[in-house]
Amino acid sequence: MTAPAYRAKVAALLAYVTESRLIGAPVAPVRADSPWDIWWVCYRAQTPAPDLGLRVRAHPGACGRCFDTATALTQAGPVRHPDSLTQSPCACLVDWAKLMRADGGDTDWPPLRASVAMVKPGGDAPGVLRALSREHLVTAVTTRTLTASDARRLYPDAYGAEYVARQDDYLTSSPVTVYALLLNDDAARRPKDLKLGIRAQLADGDVLRNHLHMPDSPGDALCDLAHLISDNTRDDLYGRYDRVAAEHRIARYRDCLDFG
Repeated sequence: MTAPAYRAKVAALLAYVTESRLIGAPVAPVRADSPWDIWWVCYRAQTPAPDLGLRVRAHPGACGRCFDTATALTQAGPVRHPDSLTQSPCACLVDWAKLMRADGGDTDWPPLRASVAMVKPGGDAPGVLRALSREHLVTAVTTRTLTASDARRLYPDAYGAEYVARQDDYLTSSPVTVYALLLNDDAARRPKDLKLGIRAQLADGDVLRNHLHMPDSPGDALCDLAHLISDNTRDDLYGRYDRVAAEHRIARYRDCLDFG
């Protein structure tokens, strides 16, 4: 993998623990740059840190208050969002979210064919389906109405009260259509290109109303499949098409992480 931007490194941790858990492999202790990295991974997976084999373990000098808060949020299920706290979280959380949202370029992920696409409220579901079906296999379709909790799980690092409120209002305003996917080899390597290509065909530049949510990385894809479709669909696609190369991908994820 290429040298990762901040978000890509955290996404590599998500992929590492998610795939390791799917194949029953042990997870080595990882040192995170921030306690919020561990929280993000646990929240995306909706799995407590002990069940993922993770401990909240940050570099020396990390904020003690953030360490305590992230630990409290991730030690038991359901893994909670900082919005659930009675006391406002440390200002470090917004600084971390800005790092997660900073433009860091593209990452050369090892290919994963199982994925998912969600057509946002008011989006062109038939147009998205046509674009996906040209070269990829749609294996399942469902329609559901998202809750604010669903929106938080899809975008845990969204920040700014006004933006998050608009995001919640939009994503919960009407049903979404979700497609479970088996991507072709090119898209399995560069899913972001597929997403941006479809958005360019359909969207008008609105950062929220851009028709389509698709995960950019393997760990995000596996978590979104389980969240938006089902654990069974995720496990079936993964077992049939992606399990064979799991050890190779896990080795690539480990190259991005700090086991010191």
